[in-house]
Amino acid sequence: NPSPLFATYGFLDESCPATFCKVMHLRDEMQQLGYDFSNLLFFKSTGAISPEVYDVVLYSILLKNDPGSAQGFFQAVTSRDENTKGKYHNQYFQYTKQELQKHVDSTLADLDRLSSMAQSYDRRTHPRAPIILQHNQFVKETFLRVKQNLDAM
Repeated sequence: NPSPLFATYGFLDESCPATFCKVMHLRDEMQQLGYDFSNLLFFKSTGAISPEVYDVVLYSILLKNDPGSAQGFFQAVTSRDENTKGKYHNQYFQYTKQELQKHVDSTLADLDRLSSMAQSYDRRTHPRAPIILQHNQFVKETFLRVKQNLDAM
């Protein structure tokens, strides 16, 4: 995940195999399930999605729509009951997929908008704009691969 290095030290490590999936809006759900940003990844070269992303997105959906199922899913995740967790994922996959597609599409639109703004900045007054654009491109390419995979499911 290149984002922490970029934010802390101002350089981009493009050799990173994955990036954070940018679900900051699901921070509470992530923490409740015992995950952190380093678990929630989209993989650069393949567009693969880490299993924890699916868990957090499904948990969020269940919390909003079926608190009883959310509790059962929470128990399955925290007890590492992969069989039960898999049943929840199978039952609700279409909802999880739709939510992920909305997130990916929204993030891609934000990246385009923000990159367009950054391209208009004067490099003398905004010397970090080129590295921000490079980071946005890294994230965009990764998200486009994820989108391609989700759309093919």
